[in-house]
Amino acid sequence: MKPENDKYYQVINLLRKSKPVLESTHNIEENVMSKISQVPHTRFFLSKSVDLLFGWVYVGWVRRSLIGASVLLIIIFVYQQGIILKQIDYLSRQTIIIGTETGTKHTDEIDKMLLIYKISGWRFHSQNKINTEKELNKLLESVNELKVKYEDLLNFIEDDPELKRYIENRLLEKNNIRINL
Repeated sequence: MKPENDKYYQVINLLRKSKPVLESTHNIEENVMSKISQVPHTRFFLSKSVDLLFGWVYVGWVRRSLIGASVLLIIIFVYQQGIILKQIDYLSRQTIIIGTETGTKHTDEIDKMLLIYKISGWRFHSQNKINTEKELNKLLESVNELKVKYEDLLNFIEDDPELKRYIENRLLEKNNIRINL
């Protein structure tokens, strides 16, 4: 076995020491250059643009921070909607007093007339003319304030029976007094 091994190692050593001889290096160079020129130029494909735009998805900390930010935005939105719904519920529970039979019909009619005047752009035909929309708005606000105060006064009178009797007696006395001509 030894002589065979020696021959084997001699052949291997001989092959290792021998170098290939390159002939026609010019032809090889031309072949390589032609192959390079035949390769199509890389274009901006959709897959490359998607990778460029959404490459951050593969970065873990960016993905987690964006998920956290979106959860925070959803919590803020839910909180805001809850506050709005509480305010709407509060407004819907408020008592609206449309009016009583004593004198509020007149103020309702005034409100309607003022609204019609405001919408149509007519002017009042009296000595005290309202020339601007600002003055008309002031008048509407003051009428509404008086209406609210009058309703509060009526509620206060209705709650106190002594005060109610006193006012009714005074109104009867006033109606009984007539001017002598």
